[in-house]
Amino acid sequence: MTRQNGRTGLPENLSIILHRPAIPENIGAVARVLANTGFYNLLISCPETDDWATARKLAVSAAELLQKAPILSSLQEALSRSEAQYIIGTTGRERKYWDPSDIDRSAPEIIHKATDGRVVLVFGPENSGLSNEELTLCHETITIPTAGPLQSYNLSHAVAIVLFQIIVADLPGNTEPAQDIADFDALEGMFGHIEELLTEVGFLWKNNPDHMMRLVRSFINRAGPTTAEATALRGICRRLLNYLRHGERK
Repeated sequence: MTRQNGRTGLPENLSIILHRPAIPENIGAVARVLANTGFYNLLISCPETDDWATARKLAVSAAELLQKAPILSSLQEALSRSEAQYIIGTTGRERKYWDPSDIDRSAPEIIHKATDGRVVLVFGPENSGLSNEELTLCHETITIPTAGPLQSYNLSHAVAIVLFQIIVADLPGNTEPAQDIADFDALEGMFGHIEELLTEVGFLWKNNPDHMMRLVRSFINRAGPTTAEATALRGICRRLLNYLRHGERK
């Protein structure tokens, strides 16, 4: 069975990052899944295997897609390279600071986000998934429901299910105007200034500043700030820091 993506720009604006994948067969199978579903933006960060021959063998006709996939040395570098504006982390288990949405419910919103800018889906390693620190970089988390005793899917199967749900939920009639959503670098710069300001006024816990910053990141990410808004927030933080440190109103 074949089906073409109906939404203009969806394949171009949606990327997949495999972070710390360890099984070459999974890497190759993911490349084939992208070719099946019409997507082609694949990035690999911190791979825990160098058996690319096996990966290409499993990719079959998608071996060229795999060969073109950049290999980055950190998740942050991969997110920056992807020019991510909306980052979605995947998880197969409950987390203390995150309330993941089922992919079937999130798929229409992912499509909406992809009309406004570049969306990135991040999949973690087979044995443990993404860490809390890695999920902190994401705007949203999604999960795939299970009905059996196993609570997580094989990596390549998870990618296949998520992308299938997205193309099924494709809404070609959506005419909402696009927005200039801030990308990963702009957001990280903004969060850096916010953390610097909150540290200056003694708001963050000295022994665990990440605890409160996760909350700050969560509610700001839900708002989906634009590039101009992120720049404005950085300006506010800089002005306040300057006044606190030097008493200058300029």
